[in-house]
Amino acid sequence: MTIAPAAAAQGRTGRTVPYLIALAVGVLGVAYLMPPAMILGTGALWVSPTGDLAQNLTGHLAIQAPGWTMPPLLAPTLFWPNGLSIAMTDSNPLVSLIAKVIAGFRGHPANLLGFWFAACWLLQPPAAVYALRGMGSRSWVSALAGAVVASIFPALLYRVMHINLCGQFTLLIALGLALRMTPRPALAARDWIAPGLLLIAAVLIHPYLFAFAAAVLAAPALQGLIEKRPRARAMAGYFLLSAALPVLIYRILSGTLGGGDRGFAFYSMNLLSPVWPQMSGLFGPDLPILDPTGGEYEGFNYLGGGGLLLVALALASLAAGGAWGARFGAFWRRWRGLLIMFVCLTLLALTTNVYAGHRPLLLLGARPWDQVFGPLQSAGRAFWVVGYAILLGSIACLEARLPRLALAPALAVVVVLQWIDTGPLRDIARNYFAGADQAKVEFPLPPGLRLLTTLPVCMRDGPVTRIVATERLAAMRAGARLSDVKTSRLPVWFNCEKVMSDGTELPLRNGEMRIFLTPPAIDLFRQAVLGDDTVCRRSHDMIVCTRGLQPAQGAPVPPGPPLPQVALAADGTVLTGEALDRVLSWGWKHGPDGRPWSEGPRATLLFQVPPTERALSLRLVLEGVGASAGKDRDIIITAGRNHGEPVTLPDLKPATVDLSLPAGAAKDGIVRIAFDIFHPIDPTKRSLAAPVGRAGVLLRSLTIQDGKRPPPPSG
Repeated sequence: MTIAPAAAAQGRTGRTVPYLIALAVGVLGVAYLMPPAMILGTGALWVSPTGDLAQNLTGHLAIQAPGWTMPPLLAPTLFWPNGLSIAMTDSNPLVSLIAKVIAGFRGHPANLLGFWFAACWLLQPPAAVYALRGMGSRSWVSALAGAVVASIFPALLYRVMHINLCGQFTLLIALGLALRMTPRPALAARDWIAPGLLLIAAVLIHPYLFAFAAAVLAAPALQGLIEKRPRARAMAGYFLLSAALPVLIYRILSGTLGGGDRGFAFYSMNLLSPVWPQMSGLFGPDLPILDPTGGEYEGFNYLGGGGLLLVALALASLAAGGAWGARFGAFWRRWRGLLIMFVCLTLLALTTNVYAGHRPLLLLGARPWDQVFGPLQSAGRAFWVVGYAILLGSIACLEARLPRLALAPALAVVVVLQWIDTGPLRDIARNYFAGADQAKVEFPLPPGLRLLTTLPVCMRDGPVTRIVATERLAAMRAGARLSDVKTSRLPVWFNCEKVMSDGTELPLRNGEMRIFLTPPAIDLFRQAVLGDDTVCRRSHDMIVCTRGLQPAQGAPVPPGPPLPQVALAADGTVLTGEALDRVLSWGWKHGPDGRPWSEGPRATLLFQVPPTERALSLRLVLEGVGASAGKDRDIIITAGRNHGEPVTLPDLKPATVDLSLPAGAAKDGIVRIAFDIFHPIDPTKRSLAAPVGRAGVLLRSLTIQDGKRPPPPSG
C-alpha cells in the first residue's frame, strides 16, 4: 500500500499537532509556575534554601570544583576527607555533570537546577501525549486534556520539594515505549536502544525513576515469554541488558550504589490514597494526607476530583457497551504483560503493611522484605506510573467510545474539575518556586572557615536538620569543606557511631567550626578534648565551637564533665577489672563477669595522663568475638589521630596488641584509642551470655608506659 502525498502530509500533520499542543501547554505551565529568575538559577529560591533543596544544591555546587575526580561524581569536599558521590545527595548527576562541564569553561559554578525544574514541566505534556498515542488516541482534544491533566498531576505537584522526582516525564516516556513494543510479535536488539537510553537518563536523574521505568519496560519481554513468541528469550535478554547497563554506568560514575536504607512498609501507600481527597480544592485544602504509619505521606497518590470523574466516565462507557467479559478477556490477552507489571507496582506501593485509611488490613511486618526492598524504602512512590496509566487510559477509552461531539465537553469538565481540585497544590508549588520557603543562616560563618562539622548527622529529618542544611550550603559557597552532609542514601562505609565519637572526642582542626546540634552530641560535650584554644558558645539551644576563627555568638558554655585521670607509674600503669571502667568512653557494656564488651561498629577509650613530650607505649589485651566459633575477628585500632592499624584477633582467646603514640602526641595528656569493628555480630546466635546485640571485642586490660620502652607483660 502507498500513501498519496496529500494523505502523507495529513498524516504527518496529525502526528505533529498533538505534540505542538502539548508543548504549548508545557510552556504555559512553566510560565504559570516559575519566575524567570528561578529558572536562571538566581531567584529567591536559591538564595537560602532549606531541607532537601539545600542538600541537592550543596552537592550540585560541590561537584563543580575545578578538576575531575575518579569516580567522576565524587565531591572531595563533602564528607571530607573521604569524599562523597553527589548521587547520595540527590543532586541530579545528569544535570550536575553538564554543569561541571560548563563550569570548566566559565571558571565558576553554574546552577542549572532551575533549568531542570523548567524542563520537567516543559517535557511532561509531550511525554503524556506520547503515552496517550501509544494507547491509540489520535484526537487533538484528547491530547490537550492529557497534556493538562499530566501537568497538574497531584503526585507531581506534591513532589516539587524533591527536585529529581519532578522528572516524572521519564515514566510517561517509558509507558509510551512499552505500549508500542508490547503488541509487536518480535523485537530486535535495535528496538531496545531507546529504552536503554531512557533508563540511563533515568538512573542518572534518580534511581526511583529508573526502577519504576524499568518495571514498565519489562512488560514487552514478559508478554513475549507468556505468549511463547519466537525469540522471546532473546527479548528478555535484551531487556536485562538495557536495564543492567544503566546500573553499571551509575556504579562507574558514582563509585557506589549506596547503602540499603530501611523504611519499607513505613513509607508506603495507603489503599485509599488514590481516591480519598487530600489537600483538595474541591473538598477542602486542609484535608490531611492519609498517614497512619507516619511515613505514608510518601505514598501520596490522589488522582484528583477530575481524575476520579474521568475514571468513572470511562467505566460507565465500557459498561454501556455490553459484552464486558469478552472485551476484558481480549484486553487482558493483549496487554497482560503490562497489566501484571502494574499490579506488581501497586503491591510494591502498598508494601506488606496495608492500611485503608487508619484501619490496618494486613500487617506482615517489614522483615525480611526490607532486606530485598531496602533501596526502595519509599515504595509508596511506585504507584505513580500506574496512576498516569489509569488517567491517560481513561481518556483513550472515552475517545474510542464517546461520540466526537460529546468528547470535548466531557473532557472539558474533567480538566476544569482537576484544575480546581489541584488549586492548593499549585499554590504551594508557585510559592515554593517563588522562594517562600527560605531559611536564614543561624550561625554567621566566620572569615577563613575551612571546615564545618555538624553533629549528629544520623537523625530523622526535622527543623534542626533543615536549618543545618542551609548552614552547610552557605559554608560550601564560602569555599569550606564539610565533614558531613545530609544524604538520601548513606555511603556503605559510613556509620553514625564513628562520626559521633570522633566529633565528640577529637580536637578541632585549625579553621574548623563544629556545631553540636542535639543529644547525644550535647550530652557528650567536653570542651577539654576539643583543644586548648577552642572557643565554644551556646546559641539556639546548640553548642558552636571554633578553633583559629572568630568565636561564635552566644553565651559561654560550661566545660562539661572532666576527663578521667590516669597516673603513670615508673614501671607502667596496668588497668584491669573495675579500673578499666573509668577509661571506657563510647560503645561499651559490661557482661555478667564484669568485662566490657564493644557494642556496634565503634568503641573508644578516652582518658588523660600527665602531659608529656615523650612517646607513649600502649598494650591492649583483647578477645575477638567472631561471627562463628573459631572464626577470627578483624578490627582496626587507632591511637590518637594516627592511621589505624588492622588487627586480627582470635575468637574468644586473649591476644596482645602493642600501640604507640609518638613524642609530642600527648603533650596535653589526652589519650584516645578507637576500635572499628567490621560487621559486629549478635552474640546470642552463638549462645554467648552478652549484654550487647552487636559484639566485636572484649577488653581485658590496658597497660600504659611513658617512654619508648615497651610495656611490661600483662595478662
